[in-house]
Parts: sequence; structure tokens; C-alpha cells
Amino acid sequence: MARIAFLGTPAVAVPVLRALAAAHPVAAVFANPDRPQGRGRKLEAPPVKQAALELGLPVHQPESWKLPETRSLWESLGIDLAIVVAYGHILPTWMLDGCSPWNLHFSLLPRWRGAAPVNHAILSGDSETGVSLMKIAPGLDAGPVLAVSRRPITLEDSADALLGALAEDAAALLMAHLPELLAGPLSPLPQDEAQVTVASKLDRSMSVLDFSRSALALHRQVRALQPWPGVELALGELRLKVCGVGGLRACGETPGTLRWDKGGAWLSAGDGQALELTGLQRPGKPIQPALQALQPWGASGRITADRIP
Repeated sequence: MARIAFLGTPAVAVPVLRALAAAHPVAAVFANPDRPQGRGRKLEAPPVKQAALELGLPVHQPESWKLPETRSLWESLGIDLAIVVAYGHILPTWMLDGCSPWNLHFSLLPRWRGAAPVNHAILSGDSETGVSLMKIAPGLDAGPVLAVSRRPITLEDSADALLGALAEDAAALLMAHLPELLAGPLSPLPQDEAQVTVASKLDRSMSVLDFSRSALALHRQVRALQPWPGVELALGELRLKVCGVGGLRACGETPGTLRWDKGGAWLSAGDGQALELTGLQRPGKPIQPALQALQPWGASGRITADRIP
């Protein structure tokens, strides 16, 4: 029987691990080392490790694949097939040459290779995204693709919710093609290099709203940056995080005007439209419905985004 290893770290990889373990024995699970988390900086196991231990699977957490002991460990396991989901390491050539390694990547390759494909798909206004089952090869997500699963992107989709749905799609995609992966040989299709786009890492500089942009662009920005780095709305010295948005409507207000009443909270943009704010977070507070978060300034009001009245 083929010996399978699973390599992944965050929660988005867990549905694939669970589906794989239910279908075939998993010889080993690899995840990133435990890291300090939260204000107390207490060591916390990554979600894949937690799930693997629940399933009774052996877990390995090498700090680096460049260490001789990591190579010795891997070679001692005799792995035939490796399934990778958001592992967080660049795998060495010797490992790629020694087994059949496949990655489930959360985009429709060759669009959005890289670290944050779902976020960039929303930011760019893509109409759809998906999961690609790709043979791992040297280069950034550059290997040939065996199969894809597609999913539309709607105005209700935030990055975290969409990624959760794609994680389930990835599990289904793997289960549909696992017999092929085990039987081999396969003929995945090479990617069209002329169509490549790269999804760069997210950073906090992306958090600030530019009110000269269109309401739709701001709407996408809020949805794409959930839960991190989030989007900030500056009200004088106070910064609110915008955690949820609703519809769009025509608006004659100056860009950056926030108006709220019993009909909702609306932020004007640079194209004569406004976006509805549905969720806000004040410093040190949980996420609240927008009207509740704005209650300190009254049940209704109109302010600009650079000052408090």
C-alpha cells in the first residue's frame, strides 16, 4: 500500500487532512512548529497538528527542510505520495524528486500564484476563484495542473468565509482524484506562463481606506482583508475596524462622509456612491453591528472620516 504524507499548517488545511485520513492510511503529518500566540505568548500547536493528534496520526514539525536531520527523517519514512495544503515551507528538490508531491492551491492557476490568492482575487474583482490540484515543481506554484474546482465570488464573500468554503472544495477535489494519484502515471497540463499573476503577501499598509476610490473598490477591500490585516476607518484619534459591508447606493455626500440612522450606516466614496457598513470594531471591543458601535455618537449622525464632531 502506498505510503502517504500530509503537509499543512493552518485551519484551512484541516478539511483536506480529515478527508484524506478517512480514505487512506496517512503515514505521517508535517506541520510548522508550535508558535507563541495571543497576548500571553503561550505556545500553541497549529490547527493541522491538533487535528492530526485527534486522528491518532504521527506528527513531525521540522523547523527547516535544509537540516540534514529533516532529510534523514523524511527518507526513513519511505513516502510515495505527499499531499500539501498551505504548509508554509519551500520544499527542497531532493524531496520533490523522491516522491510524488501534489499541492492544493486556492486559486485557478496560473492566476494568483503566491501567498494570498483568495484575498487578491477579491481585491481585483475576479468573478470566480477555485482550487487547483497541482504537481509540485521548482518555482512559485509553477507546476502542471491535474484538475480544478471553481467557485463564484459574490459581493457577500469575505476572504475568510470564502477560504473556508474553498477548503471544503479542496477536500472534495482531492477525494475525486486520489485514486488517480495513487495509480499513476498522470499527465497534468502545464500552466500558461503568459497568464501568470502573483498574489503578494498582505501587510498593514493595505488597511487604510482611500475615499477617492469607488464604493465598489472599497467594498472589495473590506471583504478581501478579513480577518487580517483588516480595514481601518479613522475618526479623529479613534480608529475603527470595518469588519462587514452590505449593499451600495447612490450618494451625494463628500467622499469620506459617514452617515448613520435607523436605516443603516453608509460611507461615501469617490464615485458618487456609498457602501453600507454592517460590522465595526472599536479598540478593545468585540465586533459589533455598525449602529451599535456608533451609539456613543448618537442614534443618528453625519461625520467625516478624519474627525469626531
